[in-house]
Amino acid sequence: MNTIGSRHRSLRDETVDELRRLILSGEVGPGERLSELSISQRLGVSRLPVREAFRRLEAEGLLVSIPRRGVRVAELDSNELATVREIRMALEVIAVNKTVERNDPTVMQALRDSLERGRSAAETDDRAALSALNEQFHELLAEGAGSHFLTETLRAVRNQAHHLVGGMSAAVGPSWDEHAAIIRATVEGDAELAAMLMRRHLTDRHANQGGATPV
Repeated sequence: MNTIGSRHRSLRDETVDELRRLILSGEVGPGERLSELSISQRLGVSRLPVREAFRRLEAEGLLVSIPRRGVRVAELDSNELATVREIRMALEVIAVNKTVERNDPTVMQALRDSLERGRSAAETDDRAALSALNEQFHELLAEGAGSHFLTETLRAVRNQAHHLVGGMSAAVGPSWDEHAAIIRATVEGDAELAAMLMRRHLTDRHANQGGATPV
């Protein structure tokens, strides 16, 4: 069995990432109670990194700690969704503007590289690659803004948005086309166009989000 405890990255980060994936994929459902023991056995790690993962994911709003009753996965709350979406849109636009303003050569080259990989993946209908590129897109823009706080906050808000609609699906084609247009405007230094495209992208994705669609 290839558990994360048998691999060689930071065990704490691996545990956080894997537990987050289980929640966002729906493999661990809303309202489900979690114990350090059961999760440590499932992931093949000790209870210490699981305890840290619980704290991290509680801070992200994916887990809820109940006194004397332990930890459970946060329930889906449609009343929170509109607010989370507004916060996310504001943060994504800030990230785009800051990325254009800073014009970090490393980030800009990474964005150009992702455009080329996305073109190839779209031509071959490589949906796994497109899904990875869609996620990388938001991470690169946050990195380009040059703020660790913004990067971490935006990642948490994005995960919360996915969780509130029940997880992530595989509808990656439309998202990548829209992401590619935002990337082109960003690397060309057109902050106004990039911000407008980002607002349109998030508005359209959310309007069509009866289920979960990666944005």
